[in-house]
Amino acid sequence: MAKKVVEEKEVVVEKKPVKQVKKNEETGPFEKRKDLKKLVFYTIIVNYGQGDNIIRILKNNNSSSQYIKVGEGTASKQILDILNIEDNRKEIVYSLVSQEAVYDIKRELEAYFAASKRNKGIAFTLDLSTVVGVKVYKFLTQTVRG
Repeated sequence: MAKKVVEEKEVVVEKKPVKQVKKNEETGPFEKRKDLKKLVFYTIIVNYGQGDNIIRILKNNNSSSQYIKVGEGTASKQILDILNIEDNRKEIVYSLVSQEAVYDIKRELEAYFAASKRNKGIAFTLDLSTVVGVKVYKFLTQTVRG
């Protein structure tokens, strides 16, 4: 049997100094880099056909998302006849907005409702106390990277 002779070569690897990365605005956690804003769940109930106008108001005030659901009033047929109401359908507009935008939206909604007797509705907010995860917060607020 023949023996194999293997030459051993010494390999020298230069060690480069490791760069110390400071935690600054670009590398720190998201909540340290961005000003996290409190979110509220804004709900507006209006007569059927007015939902698009409400969504326009919300978008003008940087609402991150809007949803419309068609609903129906709860008054009985007898009450509707007495009040001379033919259509009791409603549009329920759901939206997520920052706490800072609530005042401006409320002011615009008041002006919208005061503009015509046909424009009637009710609006209320619910505070969101917790959002689980940075990705969910970014999605809800449409936060752009950078």
